[in-house]
Amino acid sequence: MEQQTVTPLVGLIVVGLAGALNGTYALPLKKTPRWAWENTWLVYSVVGMVVAGWAMALCTVPHLPMVYASAGREVIALVFVFGMLWGVANFLFGKGIDLVGIGLAFPITIGLSLALGSLLTMAAKDPAALVSGGGIATALGVVVTIAGVTVCAVAGVQRERIGWHALSDGEGCDDSDELRPSPRSGRGTRVPAQASRRRLVLGLGVVIVSGLFDPMLNFAFHFGGAIEDAATAQGASPLASSDALWVWPLLGSFVANAAYCSFLLTRNRTWQRYAQPGTLSHWGLAALMGVIWMASIALYGRGASLMGTYGKSVGWAVFYCAIILFSGLWGILSGEWRAAKSRPLRTMLAGLAVLLAALIVLGYGNSLLQ
Repeated sequence: MEQQTVTPLVGLIVVGLAGALNGTYALPLKKTPRWAWENTWLVYSVVGMVVAGWAMALCTVPHLPMVYASAGREVIALVFVFGMLWGVANFLFGKGIDLVGIGLAFPITIGLSLALGSLLTMAAKDPAALVSGGGIATALGVVVTIAGVTVCAVAGVQRERIGWHALSDGEGCDDSDELRPSPRSGRGTRVPAQASRRRLVLGLGVVIVSGLFDPMLNFAFHFGGAIEDAATAQGASPLASSDALWVWPLLGSFVANAAYCSFLLTRNRTWQRYAQPGTLSHWGLAALMGVIWMASIALYGRGASLMGTYGKSVGWAVFYCAIILFSGLWGILSGEWRAAKSRPLRTMLAGLAVLLAALIVLGYGNSLLQ
């Protein structure tokens, strides 16, 4: 097989592995019961978005201060802002799920992220690529990915309905009201139709903004090329040059995540949980989350570079597809679907099969773009 074909294939595999790691990193959250979500997330953010990123850049990129001086403040500021907006997208996505459910939040957010993060960056590089055979195949792969995400979201909705519908009889409620699961108790509650419509409009706005901000990390990767070029000029490996780039958008993301976690820690009075006895393992698990997550980002940067000219465009779709595929598999293997009936599980498996097909289509599209 020719080198021209082998290298993009290796890149595709590396990006797929990056997605597998990214779909795995949150598993330790299940093992930190004495901490609230914000306790674990803040430690993870410090390690993954600050410590691990800077440590990797210092180890792989020579003369790092000279790299940033050469790249210029404007580029650094741009990718920092991109990263901060991506951090905002993370918690907006969680809020969107609370407002409209996973059935709407996932397809809208992931759909916008894939369309903007893949196709828009491809158009920015070469508009003609969009109407080439490879561009059309990539667009088809994005559509198939969104379809797979939608099927997985439907499975999640089916599972949640089984979890709370049996607890609600709806007696004494007006027919115009809407039955909703309480996020705290899981019991069905009736929400007045007018309030439900307001909640839907607000939720749709939140998930749309989340979807618009979510590809900002890939925008930083795409438009921060001057930092990679400067790193290569200072002696960094072309594959490791992205390590110098990542630290700035991830620092921006950390600012957003740290601010949100600090707000929750203060509001919920959970700062003191850090000092609870018996939580040493929680610190280690949260730090492990950060290390695994940063490893996935570093691998994505290397894999996208190996994928060729449009690796930063096609790679984003492959990365997200693999994340959803492997996080879904881990959900099944970790017992999240144990209590679900066969129908939701079958729907979930069908969605994962569609995502696997999407990976094949995206890989084929990338091969045509070489």
